[in-house]
Amino acid sequence: MAAAMVKAPMTGKEAALKLENVWKTYRLGGEVINALRGASLEVKKGEFFALQGASGSGKSTAMHIMGALDVPDKGTVCIRGKDVSRLSGDSLAGLRGRTIGFVFQQFNLIPTLTAIENVMLPMVFQGVPEADRLERASELLREVELTERKGHHPNQLSGGQQQRVAIARALANDPEIILADEPTGNLDSITGQKVFGLLKGLHEKGKTVVIVTHNEKLVAEAQTIAYIKDGAIVRVKKS
Repeated sequence: MAAAMVKAPMTGKEAALKLENVWKTYRLGGEVINALRGASLEVKKGEFFALQGASGSGKSTAMHIMGALDVPDKGTVCIRGKDVSRLSGDSLAGLRGRTIGFVFQQFNLIPTLTAIENVMLPMVFQGVPEADRLERASELLREVELTERKGHHPNQLSGGQQQRVAIARALANDPEIILADEPTGNLDSITGQKVFGLLKGLHEKGKTVVIVTHNEKLVAEAQTIAYIKDGAIVRVKKS
């Protein structure tokens, strides 16, 4: 039986991200897959928000939609109150680059670049001068305790170190929103807790943090948990 769709309660407070009645369909050969089915949710500015669901539930698709990495077939996506469907490609890329930092399970570091070059890369696309890029990247690597590894390539770093570089890269343009897709999925439990602690610290500094995961332990401290099943939001829990 298909999961019942639940609309996350909208509030009067400023929303950092909002999805309303979002649908996303993929066609693989002759098969039609409804990855999202009328999903609605709201992430408030400065909130620690978790989207939880099993593998194949649609949570990663939802993250890509929230981060404007993909567009819905139907529905509305707003980032900082702006309907992204109304933005041109260049305007959307600019908004995404300035506003959102991404952390992925697979780290997604550029293998031919060193740690500091990976952190500097997002600033290149925003036109930040080289000297400022270098200073900012060095500062961020200090914050994640990787100064001594700044000249190392990803294959010379442990999984935990790669994820810490990825977090530093996500912060390169000082975004308001951090989207983390299974950020500890490829890490052992001890390293995962350290990475999760970094994300919690970012929230305490005022960032809006959204964690997409199937791990119940990671969402225990979230202020809002939205549960997704078969592409639909089936329950929303407030702490």
